[in-house]
Amino acid sequence: MTLFAFIALALALLTPGLQWRSQSVSLPLFSLGLALLALGLAWQANLVGLVAAALLLLQLALALWLTTGPAPRWLRSSGWVLLVLLALATALHWLPGMQNPLLVDAQQLTPDAIPYRLYANFDKGWAGLCLLLALWPAQQQGDLWQRYRRGFWPLLPLTVLAAMGLALGLGLVQLAPKWPEFWLCFIACNLLLTCIAEEALFRGVLQRPLRDWLTQRGSSAQSAAWLAIGLVSGLFGLAHLAGGWAYACVAAVASIGYGWAYQRSGRLEVAVLTHFAVNLLHFGLLTYPMLR
Repeated sequence: MTLFAFIALALALLTPGLQWRSQSVSLPLFSLGLALLALGLAWQANLVGLVAAALLLLQLALALWLTTGPAPRWLRSSGWVLLVLLALATALHWLPGMQNPLLVDAQQLTPDAIPYRLYANFDKGWAGLCLLLALWPAQQQGDLWQRYRRGFWPLLPLTVLAAMGLALGLGLVQLAPKWPEFWLCFIACNLLLTCIAEEALFRGVLQRPLRDWLTQRGSSAQSAAWLAIGLVSGLFGLAHLAGGWAYACVAAVASIGYGWAYQRSGRLEVAVLTHFAVNLLHFGLLTYPMLR
């Protein structure tokens, strides 16, 4: 049941753009159905308790309500605040009754690395899904190929070089090519359960509204965009302070790349994939997670 719960959650995360539309309503029915299936399977597998299930369903309901029509501004703002607070509590593993499976327990990937643990965080993946569903209608449309090209080139290689170069320069890591046997679990967990949640929060919930707010208050479009990227990247670095100040600095520099990619493309998936590319290359080419 556990595996099927995560498969259903992964499919829900990959299908938010498949929507049923009428004249007044646009609902992501594919993602909604898969999300409910994932939650039911997680319940059967004892990954989710009663209180946690109720709070997860509340997040999903809020996300859907925020996408399905007009409401007074104060009411929508209150809904967004509640959704973000619930998503934060969920992503930080604060909900009672959640049991995230431990996949890798204190394994040293290279002799000089600190031990690494890998959890399959159903709660963080759910938080990312709910934020993604609420944010998806605000995605910029148009020529997607052109948006992807602007978002990925040359920002993806520049972000990789800047983040990895700084980590090497600060002595956090060293070259250590490897491919551990649990690589597929790492890819699935990092992409779907970590990168989506973090980019939905930092880019969709924080960076875009902050840029718009600064523009409305007289900043030029370019100044507002860069100030929003800088402020949000500082917060992103602080969110990684548990790894130390040097690690937080590397995270902040990488976040500038993710934010710039999002600004140029207007698409959350570009920021998500840029973030994932940095994490994957770190995992495969450098000390992971860092030197002892």
